[in-house]
Amino acid sequence: MKQSMQHGTNREIVNLIGAWADAWNTHEMEQARMLVADNVNFVTVAGLWLRGSPEFLAYHREIHYAQMRHSRWTNLGYEVTPVRDDLYLVHLEWTIAGDRDPDGTPRDRRYGLFTWLTERRADRGRILAAHNSNLRPGLRHRLSGANLNHPSN
Repeated sequence: MKQSMQHGTNREIVNLIGAWADAWNTHEMEQARMLVADNVNFVTVAGLWLRGSPEFLAYHREIHYAQMRHSRWTNLGYEVTPVRDDLYLVHLEWTIAGDRDPDGTPRDRRYGLFTWLTERRADRGRILAAHNSNLRPGLRHRLSGANLNHPSN
């Protein structure tokens, strides 16, 4: 995974990036909820705006019970930019395989870009706001440099 961290990046924020993939791949959405702030603003790849950790948890439990239960998330690369001592902007490039449409139809592997506003509190990082996007087929990741049309992807 390609990493880009500007001076002053906090280890807790880097750990948060790995913890997201771990929570997704174990389908432990209570674990994922612990990664977001109580008042999180979270926009899904479909454009659904979730407000607060209860909405975040309910939505993610539902999709991981159904269409995401066999999905596998992989972080491809990230960039962490300090905004101030306790606030960081994160761009996270990812891919996912094994998920399904709501009607059960298998999906092709997808690639995307997550933007997070994160904070460091005590000994851990938390996501304050997130916006997730699917990448259009054929787009290249800025950080990973992957050719998304390549047959091996």
